[in-house]
Amino acid sequence: MTAVRVTWRQVTRWRAGRQLLTRPEPDPVEIARRLTGIHAQVASSSVAIAAVRGGAGGGSALDGPLWTDRTLVRTWAMRGTLHLLPADELGLWTAALTDRESRRRFPPSWEREHGVSGETLHAITAAIGRVLGAEPVVRAELVERVCADLGRPEVAGPMAVSWGALLKPAAARGLLCSGPDGTFVSPAGWLGRPLDEWPAAEANEAVLLRFLAANGPATAADVARWWGEQPAPAKRWIKAAPVLPVEVEGEPGFVVRAEDADELAAVPAAGEHPGDGPFLLPGFDPWVIAPRSHRERAVPEGREREVSRTAGWISPVLVVDGRVAGVWERTDCGPVTVRAFGPLPAATRKAVAERAGADLVWA
Repeated sequence: MTAVRVTWRQVTRWRAGRQLLTRPEPDPVEIARRLTGIHAQVASSSVAIAAVRGGAGGGSALDGPLWTDRTLVRTWAMRGTLHLLPADELGLWTAALTDRESRRRFPPSWEREHGVSGETLHAITAAIGRVLGAEPVVRAELVERVCADLGRPEVAGPMAVSWGALLKPAAARGLLCSGPDGTFVSPAGWLGRPLDEWPAAEANEAVLLRFLAANGPATAADVARWWGEQPAPAKRWIKAAPVLPVEVEGEPGFVVRAEDADELAAVPAAGEHPGDGPFLLPGFDPWVIAPRSHRERAVPEGREREVSRTAGWISPVLVVDGRVAGVWERTDCGPVTVRAFGPLPAATRKAVAERAGADLVWA
């Protein structure tokens, strides 16, 4: 099979469009659908990720879809990280996540760290499915119900102190998601309908193709890391899926959805293009998070720790010509402070100031 041959400039330009940076989308639900979820570990980042793509800004911009319309669901998903997912696709995601959970192993080190065995974790997960309904409950109440259901008060301690490790399997199986104000609910109860059922193989392929639609071309290692999976399953999914091989500047190992190959190859490799930015992207933006092969080429050598910081914190970044050209921050309602990694042309600095839409300071 002949590989599609493209340059990195074509890749970054195409991906900017696929990530809605040059094709604004006002609907947060559609943004979540196109991005394969909106990162939600930090609520303000979720709002900013949507806003930079055309969604409404402001601290409560996502409250309507999440808590009133219930068209978005906040839950632990890929890599065990909180994301906002379209409610009408939650069954797809939980089917793929359930398949991933079926391959998990719980070595003694895991049991020592979390205070329960794998068998007990399975029991907790099943109990959550029995005791959680449409009415939001705080964690303390959920823990009390699980202990009563199992007749095992000793699991209260591990469940109470965990950062979510003992709740994530229930989320993966579609038994738990976030409710308002730090509560938990049953997804089916909260949405008022059972989740769609998907065969595991079909769900895995659908998730893979959604990832490639927003992040391709990518490697099997990119897919595995993004999903929180070992490379072997990712390689199996790619082998069975309707994808085509891609060489990026002579480097093999990438794939793209077959239906996207012609569009990718047609992206201009020279001249001006909207996909070159500049873009001021918020913290935890998906452009930076995935795929890793792109990030390694986008972040200048020696600047990695300024972009991907301790405890998995992803900085807000300035992107110019498909590369991270600096980082930025804004405190409360103060100016946007940009720390460029090197000199920038005057025209670029002017464009960055226009994008900021606020007072801007170059540090």
